[in-house]
Amino acid sequence: MTRPPLAIDALDRRAERRHEPEWLDDAWQRAQVVVFDPVSEHIDADEEGLHYFDAATAPKGERIYLGGEDPPVFAVWASVPDGLNARWIGGAWDERDLAIAVQAIGMMHWRATYRYHPTTGEELAPIRGGWELVADEGRTVFPRTDPAVIVLIDDGADRVLLAQHRRYGSQSNSTPRQASTRKGRYACIAGFVEPGESAEAAVHREVGEEIGIKLDSLAYVSSQPWPYPRSLMLAYRASADAGQELRLQDDEISDARWFTREEVRRMWIETDSSTPSAVRISIARFLIEDWLEER
Repeated sequence: MTRPPLAIDALDRRAERRHEPEWLDDAWQRAQVVVFDPVSEHIDADEEGLHYFDAATAPKGERIYLGGEDPPVFAVWASVPDGLNARWIGGAWDERDLAIAVQAIGMMHWRATYRYHPTTGEELAPIRGGWELVADEGRTVFPRTDPAVIVLIDDGADRVLLAQHRRYGSQSNSTPRQASTRKGRYACIAGFVEPGESAEAAVHREVGEEIGIKLDSLAYVSSQPWPYPRSLMLAYRASADAGQELRLQDDEISDARWFTREEVRRMWIETDSSTPSAVRISIARFLIEDWLEER
């Protein structure tokens, strides 16, 4: 098993430099700069990778130091009228570009959400290279990452259970190939970890809530960041008795069914040309590919 596509450690974050304002000012003058607009969800890039600016050509905007020293790398919040939709990153990109993009998108999503202090209502100002937000009163606001679980459930043999979420539209009578688009896609069960809950308990709860079955076994696989908007995906494999009745959560799940390997391959693998690259670099795709390769 290889690692998930976004489990990349390609840029040294050099967190100690965030506390050195003079170094950061000097670093900006020799920086590589990436540009992302969290409002329009566009990043300055193309199918080949990120577009880098220097201090002289970068647009004006709030900036965050992402890491590195030779060169230092910064992200800037600015309009990107002709950029790439953030969900189409990846593809032929090298790992460094992908790691920088994921970090920039996640950090800028956090900054766009936290414009004002959550308890005082005051406008927040960035310090520490953009990694902390402060106001005259109230506690410092730090970057937030939301843990979420995702699970691929098999029947102990040659099928997996995938569900269709209502927010992607319903195609309950579709073929596996027709169900391969984001609208109507069948995917793994996933959800956020709640306060006071372990990741494993969250898997069992989400499965019970969304499709109404019990798992026989559960095993952790791996994790990766997911910057839409700022999650950490914790991936699991599970097995369940396929004879159980599926009881769908009506307001969340429009359909769920067991799929064979060939059906999953047609749905998830043979449709790459029409699939956003964010799906191809998702940890769901990683789990599915790993299962397909088992035989």
